[in-house]
Order: sequence, then C-alpha cells, then structure tokens
Amino acid sequence: MAAADFGQELRPSMGSSEPGPAASVRDWTEFLRARASELAAAPSYAASHRAYLSGADAPASVDGFASAHIAILRNATVEPWLPELYAALLRRGVKATFAVGDYSVYERYSSAPSELGRTEPDFFLVYLDPAELVGDARHDPPQDLESVLLERIRGIVAGLLSHTEAGVILSNIAPDPHGIHQLHGDQDPASWPHRRRGMNVELARGYCSEDRVAILDIARIIGEFGTARAFDTRMYLTARSPFSVDFLPHLASAFADIVAAEVCAPRKCVVVDCDNTMWGGVLGEDGPEGVRIGRDYPGSAYREFQLFLAGLRRRGFMLALNSKNNEADVLSFLENSPDVILRPDDFVAHRINWRDKASNLVEMAGEINIGLDSMIFIDDSPVECERVRTAVPEVQVEQFPADPLDIPRFQSGLMNVARLRVGDEDIARTESILANAGRERLRSEAPDMESFIRSLDISLIVDCQNRAAVQRISQLTRRTNQFNLTTRRYGVGEVERLMNDGRVYGMSMKDRFSDYGIIGAAIVRFDAEGDWEIDSFMLSCRAFGRRVEDALLAALLDDARAAGAEMVRARFVATRKNEMTRDFFPGRGFEVTEESEGERSFEFAVRRLPASAVPTLFQIQRKGLVE
Repeated sequence: MAAADFGQELRPSMGSSEPGPAASVRDWTEFLRARASELAAAPSYAASHRAYLSGADAPASVDGFASAHIAILRNATVEPWLPELYAALLRRGVKATFAVGDYSVYERYSSAPSELGRTEPDFFLVYLDPAELVGDARHDPPQDLESVLLERIRGIVAGLLSHTEAGVILSNIAPDPHGIHQLHGDQDPASWPHRRRGMNVELARGYCSEDRVAILDIARIIGEFGTARAFDTRMYLTARSPFSVDFLPHLASAFADIVAAEVCAPRKCVVVDCDNTMWGGVLGEDGPEGVRIGRDYPGSAYREFQLFLAGLRRRGFMLALNSKNNEADVLSFLENSPDVILRPDDFVAHRINWRDKASNLVEMAGEINIGLDSMIFIDDSPVECERVRTAVPEVQVEQFPADPLDIPRFQSGLMNVARLRVGDEDIARTESILANAGRERLRSEAPDMESFIRSLDISLIVDCQNRAAVQRISQLTRRTNQFNLTTRRYGVGEVERLMNDGRVYGMSMKDRFSDYGIIGAAIVRFDAEGDWEIDSFMLSCRAFGRRVEDALLAALLDDARAAGAEMVRARFVATRKNEMTRDFFPGRGFEVTEESEGERSFEFAVRRLPASAVPTLFQIQRKGLVE
C-alpha cells in the first residue's frame, strides 16, 4: 500500500454535532475533549474509529492538546491500529496524525524520509513483524542470524536519526504469530525463540542511552495480554494483520505512553486518599491493628500499591496526602506501623482534615508551587471523585477500586505516570520541594523579599552551548508552561540543531537547602543582519520568586554585546498559562515594537544595560559565553 497521510485520506462528512472546517480552535478544543471523555467512559473499537474519523478535519494546532505527526514503517498491515492509536493519544491530550509507509520498506524511508509526505514526522514507529522479518529462517536459524538482523535494524535507526530530527519508537521482536519448535525449541539455545529473546536484550542494551530512541516492548505487552489472545490467525494469514481487535487497545496504550511522555507536560504530583486506598479499612474506626496492610491478602494488595507509589517517587514524582481523617492518627500510623512502605517524610505535603478535598488540592498546589493540571488525585469514594472533577477539572481524578483484587489492574492502567527516562533533575525536584519548608521559615523571618533572597545563599551557573544539558533543556521546553514566553516545544535533536545554528543557554541553581539542577533556559537565533532573536525563554516553577530569571537575561544580553550584536529581539506568545510573563521583557528595558491579539514583539538596543538585572543578589558563574 502506498504511503498516505491517513489523517487527510480518511476525511469524513462532518455531522451537525461536529465542528466544520471553518470552526474556531476553541470549538475543536471542546469537541476533542468531549471525544476523549467518551473514550474514557465507554472504550470500544467502534468509538475509537468514530473519534479518529471525526478528528480528521481538526487544525494542525488545537489549544489544550499537543500535536504529533507519526510515521509508521512496517512489514505488516497496521492500518487497523490507527483508530486505537489515535484514541489512546487523544485520551492523553495528544492530537495525532499518521503516515504509513509502503509495505516492508525501511531503508528507503530511513535515507529519504521526505518520501513519506510533506509533513515532517515528529516520531517514527518502526514495527518489525517476526515472521516477515526472518522468514523461513525461523525454522532453521543460521549461525549469523542475530548479527545480520541486528545490523539491519541498527542501520534503519541510524538512518532515521541522521536524516531527521524525529524521535524513533522501535518495536522489539514479538513472539512468532505461529507457534514453532515448542518443546524442542525450549531446550535448544540455537532455536529462534531463544535467539529472538537475545536480540531483544541487545536492542534494549544498545539504545538505553540514546535520547531519541525508545523501545516499544511489544514482547512484554503480548506476554501480559496473552499470546493466544493477542494474535488473530485468520487475519494474519489472509491480510498480514497480526493482532486481534481486543489486543489493539493494549498496544495503543503502551505506544501512547511513549509519545505522551515526550510531547506532554507531565503530571508531577500524585495525591492519594488514606482509608481504603493507602490501606484497607478505616483507621479511625478499625484502629491501627484493624486496618489491612501487610503481606497477607487483602493487606498485600494495598502494600503493593504503596510499593507502586514508592516507585513513582523514585522516578521523580511527588506524593501528597488528602484525607478526611484525624491528622495525628494518620501520621502516627505512617511513622510507626511496621507494615507500611511510605513514611511521612515521603510526602511533600498533606491535608489530613475534615474539609472539602477540592479546596485542599488548591491549597497544596499553591504550597508545592505547581499547577492543578500537574496533579493526579486518587480516592476510593465516587462522591469525592466527582466533587473534585466538578470543582477542579484540571486535576486528573482516578477512582481507586473497591475490590483489592482490582488494584494491580488499576496500577497498570494509570495514565500520565509513565516516564521514558529519569534525570537527576527529576529526582532533585521532590527533594527541593521538601526543602521548601526551611525556605518558608526564612521567608517568614525576613524583613523583606531582598533580604529573604540573600539569606538563601543562591549560587547560579549560566552556561552556553553545553552539550551535556541538551536533554534537560529539551525537557524544559516541553514541560514548562507558566514562565515560558513562547511555549515552543523542542525535542533533543532540535535543541542540538539550535545549538549548532544559534546559542542555547542553561541556568542551574543551588541554595543553602538543595541543588535544583537546571531550572532555566534561553534559545537564541540569528537573523541575516546578525541581530539576535530570543526564540525561547523559560524558568521552572521550582525557581519562582527568586528573581533568578533576571540573571539569565543579563547573561544573555552581555553575551550579545560581547559578540557585537546591536539589537536583541524577543516575543511573547500568549497561552492559557503564561500570562505571568506578559510584561517580563518590557519590565526589563525592552521596547514594544508590535502588538496583536495574543502576541507582542520587543527589541532591546544592546548598548543599554538591563534595567532590572540584580546579579548582586546571587553568586553567579558564567561558562561558554563570549569573552
């Protein structure tokens, strides 16, 4: 089948309930949110297919949704996957379009990706059907089978990495759709099943440190679902379509987790109820000895949930408690019970009281200094869940199962907790939030804001063209929403290109309580006259209220002056979340040159000093700047 952009090819006749081609972006936002809610409430292949078709006319950019154009290289019929891939991504806040390459063509596209269409892909999914990839050699594998196949796969991936800036999602080798060898193969290390597993280990080992490559572990997904149920023999033999309709949502969910982890601002804090969530039973009624938590069922199921939460914390998520309970009882139980996994110090905040839980969430978001849309709230009560959904719709609300046997399935299906990689900054975030208690004490004791900032003993490093910071700066562009002047999203490859063609700054911060890591970034492009344009300027919410953004801007302007630039230009592009930065540049000596709805342009004559830079508040080290 020829390559086609199915987001365009499968264009439906729009019904009266759907936005037409001339509809506003807001109409499409509401429409796609409604489709995502419907898919969450009543998932089915038919519902996914309707959502996929009805979203085909959506504009390239829809407010409230990230966009991803995905090219699929395949040696199987993958067109039946597209509705489920679209639906899984839509539920995660990603509006997707697809291009599908010719059957069993890989090398041509890896060397000439433009043949897939005019739209440059954000991601390539490389799917490798084992029977088609290996052929009859599965039954009598030659000695060099692994090396030949791995060399081919590595060549395909290397071509995509060198000819595009897209991310590559590489499926590993699934179990064979036809059972072969069976008992004999189990005993023979030279059999195809054994060698397939060895190849998967090599692929994981080879790409674990490649920022632009992610492994779609299709072998694991099939194993969890059940091999016999995952494959559709009739469709495979007649149409080379390997998977059953029932399996497609599981495949789509795993794929969507990878894409969403790359393009969506992640949820940062998991807020949990206590009774019948952190443990079985009601602490105030059953007492510490009566609640169910431990190694015997049903307490073992709740213990596993706490282990799951502890794993999220190790991967950089913050944990918080929101419970209608007696605070002293809960904290004492967490501190002293030998059976619990999580202790009071594992939580960055708690509201254990008898107040409205929605109000508690609003307070905690302010205390932690994150948006409500960075929170996931988990509670067993349908009443509490509905109350929070209604009062604070930005919060992702998940109802915890009443039956302990359903807890493992709940954990595995929880969305927006997947992360491809965990950096030092992710781990440091939780520790810095915990250190905020000490900062707040200093703030309350300081006579004014400047005295408070000085008391923190802040030290900054502003560096330029630091290749080791590329992944973190890419992460900042994708995750930072509030203090982000243009909210442009860049992958690792794009940041590397911008570093080659312009200048990329990163700023790291320490204070007397913790090391924040890289908390600010700026990206500069050059125009034909040699003037500088600030393409992106952002600051992590962890650094709000310290005035460190002025130090980053001052370093950038000094660098422009040393490089001989006469003018620095900048822009502000409004979003729903970055209103706080509207007057950032004018407040620092930039003049407004153009203004329209939702957008402002500025310029700064380099010979002038930045009016509000306050480097004397901090210890500042500069690296890689023009001397």
